[in-house]
Amino acid sequence: MMNKAFKKTTFSLMSIMLAASVLFGCQSNNVTEEQQNDATTGATTANVVAGTYTGTAAGFGGDVVATVEVDDEGTILSIDVDASGETPTIGGAAAPKLAASIVEHQSLAVDTISGATGTSNSVLTAVEDALGQAGFDVELMKNRKVTKTGVDEEVTVELVVVGAGGSGTAAALAAAEAGTDVLIIEMTNSVGGNSMLASGMFAVESTLQKEEGLNLTVDEAVSQLLEFNQYLSNGPLTRAIVEKSASTVDWLESYGMEFYLPSTTTQAAHEDNLYKWKAYHKFVDSQAGFENFYTHLEEMGAEVRTNTSLNEILQAEDGTVTGITATKEDGGILTVNADAVIIATGGYGANTEKVYENLHTDLVYSLGVANFGEGIDAAIEAGGIPWDSSTALLHAAQLANSSTGAQGHSEDLLTQVLMAPLLWVDASGTRIGNEDAIYDTVFWSNVAYSAGGRYYIIVDEATLEDFSNGANIKLSDAGPGYTAGTGDFVAMAAAAVEAGSAFKGSTLEELAASTGMKVEELEETVARYNTMVQNKKDTDYGKSADSLVYEVSEGNYYAFEARAVYLGTVGGVKVNEKLEVIDLDYNAIPGLYVVGSSAGGYYSNGSYPPYEGLACGFAYTSGRIAGENAAQYIQNK
Repeated sequence: MMNKAFKKTTFSLMSIMLAASVLFGCQSNNVTEEQQNDATTGATTANVVAGTYTGTAAGFGGDVVATVEVDDEGTILSIDVDASGETPTIGGAAAPKLAASIVEHQSLAVDTISGATGTSNSVLTAVEDALGQAGFDVELMKNRKVTKTGVDEEVTVELVVVGAGGSGTAAALAAAEAGTDVLIIEMTNSVGGNSMLASGMFAVESTLQKEEGLNLTVDEAVSQLLEFNQYLSNGPLTRAIVEKSASTVDWLESYGMEFYLPSTTTQAAHEDNLYKWKAYHKFVDSQAGFENFYTHLEEMGAEVRTNTSLNEILQAEDGTVTGITATKEDGGILTVNADAVIIATGGYGANTEKVYENLHTDLVYSLGVANFGEGIDAAIEAGGIPWDSSTALLHAAQLANSSTGAQGHSEDLLTQVLMAPLLWVDASGTRIGNEDAIYDTVFWSNVAYSAGGRYYIIVDEATLEDFSNGANIKLSDAGPGYTAGTGDFVAMAAAAVEAGSAFKGSTLEELAASTGMKVEELEETVARYNTMVQNKKDTDYGKSADSLVYEVSEGNYYAFEARAVYLGTVGGVKVNEKLEVIDLDYNAIPGLYVVGSSAGGYYSNGSYPPYEGLACGFAYTSGRIAGENAAQYIQNK
C-alpha cells in the first residue's frame, strides 16, 4: 500500500492547471543568502533603474508579453506574463509558473517547464528583454546559479504509471478499477498531454456506429491498417487494439468522456472510405472528460504527482521490474517501489536533434506536447529493444514563420493560399507532386517531406487578386484548416515578403534569384504547369481537372514558403498484444509495460496511416489493455 508519508495530491484537473496570466510578487529580501554572496550580484544590478518594464517575445500562438517590476536595488519584485495565445493547459499554465521561479530565484538560469519548452523559452526571452531595458546585465542574470535542495523520498505502491496523457490515464483507470494501488507521475505541470489536444479517437463496431446503421467491421479495419503499413506492423497487436476499440469508447464514456460521430469529414480525400472518417469518435469536451477521469481516479484511491520526471526503471537481478526513480520539481529524488511499471511518456518530439537525425532534415515544424523520449530510453535500458522508433507523426504543413494556436490554426487569411491545390515546387523550382494531397492531412505532409520538409507555393499576382474576391478553387479543411474571409491578398503577400516568409519577383528569373531556385528549372516547371492548366489535364501526377484552375503567367510572381509539421513521434520499444515489453525471442520483461506513442508495432517506419483519430485511439486502448494486464500480473504475484 501507499506509504503514509506520501502526501496525497488533489486530482481536480483545474487545480493542476495554472492561470495563463498571474501576477507573482516578492519582497526585496527574496534574494537568497547564496545570491547575496554571489560575486556577480553587484555587477548584475549596478545600473538598474527602478520601474516597470515590458518585454515581448514570439510565442507558440502569438506574442508572449512579460511586465516586470524592479526596485533600485536590482530586485525583481514581480512578473506578470500574458501568454494568452499559448495552449491554456500547457504553455498557458507554464508561463506564470516559470515567472514565479524567476522571481523566487532572482535569476534567468531557472529550469524551463517540462513539456512546455517553447513557451518557457519565450517567457525567458521576454523577461530578458524587460530586464535589459531596466539596466540589468542579462548575461550575468542568465548565469546566476540556481540550487535546488529538495528532500529525497521513498514510497511503495503496487503499480506506477509514468505519464498522464491519454494512454497513462487509461492505464491508471483500468488498473485502479481492478483494485490496484496506483501512483501516476507526470513530468509536466498538468495532465492530458497530446490526447487532451486531440479531437477524437479511432474505433470500429461501436455503439454510436451501430446506432447510425454503419457496418464497419474489425476484420476490414485490421486488413486496411496492415495493408497500408505493408504488413510491417504487428498483426496480433493491431488486432488486439482494433477489437477492443469499440468497448474502450463505451468504457471511457462510463468515466465521463462524451463522444459523437462527425456528419462530414474535413479531409475531402477520405470521403470515399468510411473507415478513414466514420471511425473517428470525436470528443465533445476532452478537458471536461479528463476532469471526470481524475475525479474517478481520486475516488478509487489513485494518486498523482506532476512536475516529476522519470530517471530509471529499477529491476531485480533476474530482470523483474521493482519500481522507478524520478526527480521531483524541488530536485529531490523520488524512489517508487512497485510490482509493475507502465511507461506512457509519449515519443521524443522535443528531442529535435534526434527527430532531425531520423528525418534527415531540420526543415520541419512541430506542434503538440513535446516529449523527450525518456520513457523509451529507460525501457531500452531495462532490456527492451527499439522498434519503429524513427517514425515522426507528420501531419499537415504550415506557412513559414507563421503564428499558430493550440492545434496549429492560424488567423492569417493567407492560410487560404496554403490550403489550396496550387503549384508546389521544391528548392530547385521543380514541381513535387499531386497538390490534391492537400485534402488529406497525412499525404499533404508526406509530399512536403518528400521535398526535404520545405516547399514553395508559386502564384502570380492575378491569382492573389482573385483570392481577394473569394478563391475560385476548393480549399481544404484538412489539418488546422484555413481562415475564411476576404481581404487584400496582394497587400498580405507584400507583408509576408517583408517578413521573409514569402518571396517576390517581377519575373520568374527574379523570383528564382530571391528564393535561390534554379531559374531554368522554375521557368520550365511553370511553363509545363500552365499548359496542363490550359488543357485541364495533369500529365505528371494526375491532379484533378477541378484543381487545375490558376496559371502562373502574369507578374508579379510570388513564392510562399511552407514547412511540414510533425505532432511528435510514434513507435518506441517492441511490445506484444498485452503491451508487455519483449525481446526478439518474445520473452517479456516481468512487470514492464509500454503504451501509446512509446510502444512500437502499431505503425511502421514509414508514413502514419491516414485514418482519423488513429494515434489517440491507440493511446487510450493500449493504455487500457496494459492497465488490465498489469493488474492481473500483480494479483498473480
